[in-house]
Amino acid sequence: MIVHESNNFVHTLAYQVPKEGKVCCGDSFFIKAMDDYFICALADGLGSGEYANESSSAISTLVEKNHDEDVNVLIDLCNQELKNKRGATVSILKINFKSNEFTYSSVGNIRFLLSSPSGSFIYPLPILGFLSGKPQKYRTQTYSYEKGSKFIIHTDGLVLPAVKTLLNKGQTVEELSRYLDEYTKSRKDDLTYIVGQLF
Repeated sequence: MIVHESNNFVHTLAYQVPKEGKVCCGDSFFIKAMDDYFICALADGLGSGEYANESSSAISTLVEKNHDEDVNVLIDLCNQELKNKRGATVSILKINFKSNEFTYSSVGNIRFLLSSPSGSFIYPLPILGFLSGKPQKYRTQTYSYEKGSKFIIHTDGLVLPAVKTLLNKGQTVEELSRYLDEYTKSRKDDLTYIVGQLF
């Protein structure tokens, strides 16, 4: 499955494929480009199959309904939503076009990297663990970004040997996606990635 979401400030492409032998993907995502901001939520339900999807899709649905909220509010709502469910690793990215800033919060092994045209990289470290409704600490950080920056956010089903090199390989998100194609073949786990470029 490939989904595009774009406006004058951002162009994104999301790709998702389930684990080999599974009809249902345990990952879920939500991406939305508004006039003032872009929001992305990615969740990886524990395990795979139907129960993993139940947890991850609860996250994407919640963020879709509340995408105007701040990231620190959303991550806590996500944790509450997963009470009595299997649990999930969750990342939320919100980009403010007016201030050229983005806010990011993550619990678990979802990876995020932003590459700037000047050559610098931003790689926020996630909190270890997963969300399950239990009391949880979060690390929500805000960074400034340069126009022209590219980013990738992905679940652990995508194993990349040199992600920094990758973001310098393609000029467009479509080129980045074509380059990533060779890393999506093994399907040993559910796999989701979202690549984007900021203008």
